[in-house]
Amino acid sequence: MEELSYIGFLTLGFSVGFGHCLAMCHPFVLYISGRFVKGKKGYVPLFLPHLKYNLGRITTYSILGLIAGLAGSVVQVFGNLMGIQKAAAVIAGVFLVLYGVFAFSGYNFMNKLESRIGRVDVGEQLKRFQPKTPYLTGVVLGLLPCGPLYGVIIASASSADALRGLLSMMFYGIGTMGAMLTAAIFGNFLMARRGFFNALSLVIMIVMGVFFIWSGFRM
Repeated sequence: MEELSYIGFLTLGFSVGFGHCLAMCHPFVLYISGRFVKGKKGYVPLFLPHLKYNLGRITTYSILGLIAGLAGSVVQVFGNLMGIQKAAAVIAGVFLVLYGVFAFSGYNFMNKLESRIGRVDVGEQLKRFQPKTPYLTGVVLGLLPCGPLYGVIIASASSADALRGLLSMMFYGIGTMGAMLTAAIFGNFLMARRGFFNALSLVIMIVMGVFFIWSGFRM
């Protein structure tokens, strides 16, 4: 079951990456290219800064997972472990299902917050402070408001274990990295088809939400 959960986090990250992240984070992919790649030739100088940027995001996600798992383990001292795990898994699943369903209906209840803070406020701060490395940029941007990310953090808390929480979020981050690295090279191709990728990611998100709910009730 534990291995299946990690595959679930990886799959969810992959689908969210090609759907949600592709639309919301593409400006930051362009930022990395413009600041750390501009003027350089060859695939390695193009690929390496984006790899470091994504490793920075994964670092932040992993730390958030560690904190969430640790919080779950602390709370279990004062309550019933299985009850906490069930509640966290079900809440995460419900959040992901509702997010996917609302997004399909044309209403994304996180969209205004994500767009405002992610594209405007953070974009302006990046121009102002200019992190010196792509890795550090990724670490900072890993804290961006993100609806799916909140659901996955809650799900990682259901592990009630710091290491498992860290690994869950690390696998999720690795999943999203595939889309971000692909977007760095084939950005125009992917953006032209982002509607398809977004719809596919929402379907997988809803399926994973149902999986988390099912897992919660099975515990």
